[in-house]
Amino acid sequence: MITKYRKTTFLLLCAISGLNAISSWGHAAAQGTVRPQQSQTELAGLHSYVPLHQVSGVIRNFGNNYIPDLMKAWEDGFQRKQPGIRFETNLPGSEAAMAGLYGGIADLAFIGREGYPSEIHAFEESLGHPPLGIQISSGSFQTPHKTFALMVFTNKDNPLAKLSMPELSRIYGCLDPQGGAAIPEWGQLGLQGEWEHRPIHVYGYNLTTGMARYFQRTVLNGGNRWTEALKDFDNGHQPDGQVINAGVFVLDALAKDPDGIAYANFLYAGPSVKSLALSKTQGVNARYVEPTRENAFWRDYPLTRFTSVFLDRKPGQPVDPKLKEFLRYILSRDGMESVLKDGAYLPLNAKQIALELHKLD
Repeated sequence: MITKYRKTTFLLLCAISGLNAISSWGHAAAQGTVRPQQSQTELAGLHSYVPLHQVSGVIRNFGNNYIPDLMKAWEDGFQRKQPGIRFETNLPGSEAAMAGLYGGIADLAFIGREGYPSEIHAFEESLGHPPLGIQISSGSFQTPHKTFALMVFTNKDNPLAKLSMPELSRIYGCLDPQGGAAIPEWGQLGLQGEWEHRPIHVYGYNLTTGMARYFQRTVLNGGNRWTEALKDFDNGHQPDGQVINAGVFVLDALAKDPDGIAYANFLYAGPSVKSLALSKTQGVNARYVEPTRENAFWRDYPLTRFTSVFLDRKPGQPVDPKLKEFLRYILSRDGMESVLKDGAYLPLNAKQIALELHKLD
């Protein structure tokens, strides 16, 4: 049974702190299909792995349960270049990854998303210094369970076509971190006539979900001051126990509400909703970007996610050579080609790889 939305009881409200979508999956998935020429474009400028040192020993990989095939491809490819390496791999899930690292049973903690502040804090509390985090792929564009990008939607009858991130913050939060007041009406976004004084109905994921946590960090800059108008939805379950992503319920509600705005993914979008172009900034120089695979790959689209690996690098100490070599392999053309062949996550672009490699020095 599909349940209606429920208000999250522990929301820090402003006043206090100052299944038709599933049937559209095939159409949506086609927008993210990898074409051969696209693969070559996404690998352009990347360098094949060349060992800096021959290393040996055991590397204990731990964490993300959604990457067994990808992990095997990385490990097999690396061992062809570094035959002295042996792997011990256990992938119980991203939620267990960081504890495995500071608990001493893992060398590399693979997390299929961004690290949560609580996870970073737990590591610091245990070992006295923060872990080193490396991005190893972008999230997927629209693959279930694979850290997909978030799109912002309105009802198809709403004339709005674009939105800035500061405006989005003022819709979902009490105020913008820079001090702008909340935006409760469509007229404040430039709509006129019958739309000018119509209220904005705000929809989203339950605040305990990874999607809401990411949205909170990225859009609300980590603040807890969500609008009290938020109607949030949690995941549901089919009679056989399979999870129904909350995005189904979010966009189903939006499809019935011309005054609504929501965030979810194309996976759950039907013909009664439409996505908005987003800009990171506001004003005359704002550049509005459509949610496409290409824009997500280049990180031009603001709500693109990523996956991570964490390791214990003590302050002032170099990274363990065998771990550094394996991460260099993952961040090489060879490693990103495996990401593409796996077909879920997006590979990192050359600019992002350079930033991640620099962290290993």
